[in-house]
Amino acid sequence: MSDILRLPDETTAMTFLYLNTYKRFHLTPETQSPLLDAHTLALASLSLASKATEAPRRLREFLLPAWRLLQSNNPSAEPLTFPSVLYDTLRATVVQAELILLRVLKFELRIALPFEFLPRYLDRTVGEVNAGGGGWGGTEDYDGFDKERRDEYKVVDLMDTGIGRAARAKIVDACKNYQLAIFYPARAIAAACLYVAFNERGLHVTEDMSRWLEEVTSGRVDRADFDEILVELAKT
Repeated sequence: MSDILRLPDETTAMTFLYLNTYKRFHLTPETQSPLLDAHTLALASLSLASKATEAPRRLREFLLPAWRLLQSNNPSAEPLTFPSVLYDTLRATVVQAELILLRVLKFELRIALPFEFLPRYLDRTVGEVNAGGGGWGGTEDYDGFDKERRDEYKVVDLMDTGIGRAARAKIVDACKNYQLAIFYPARAIAAACLYVAFNERGLHVTEDMSRWLEEVTSGRVDRADFDEILVELAKT
């Protein structure tokens, strides 16, 4: 659904955080039975996440493609039309689900995402790779180019490079993981995803992982958390 609606990675990651928070809510002894079915929960989470990440979509934009996907194996199913009684019923169901989810989240929609820390960590890591040189690899200081020169050489933003996109994909996968989403801080997940993305591309940033972690995160990520996240990421 995120791809169909052209939603950013931040919205997808936030959706997974909401889903995992709801899962934790139902793992508590006081909760006896699910309040929402999986499909309704997914739609409500995606809808709320789109608002929290400033990428809002109308409910109609969620419901029409969602209905098509759910009925894809039923050739005799009628398409969902707007307006219609069925549409109004489904819309009311999702709205009610959003209210339930809001209470589970304690109305705290703006959960910190690892994406908030990734650009800074990537920039600092590139500086580590370039120690003693100019730009990345000791060639050019691309960030120092003015706009005209950047356009002429088609210089992309650091986050739009292959390593930036790879780290973002790792973060989305990490937010999908219940253990990582619930028990580890966003900045630690960002650092671990970046480290894995570099290593998977054959770019070993440093021999001293502890020093790299200290410098890149300004000492704000616990080494034990970092190591545990690496272990969990290896399973995905």
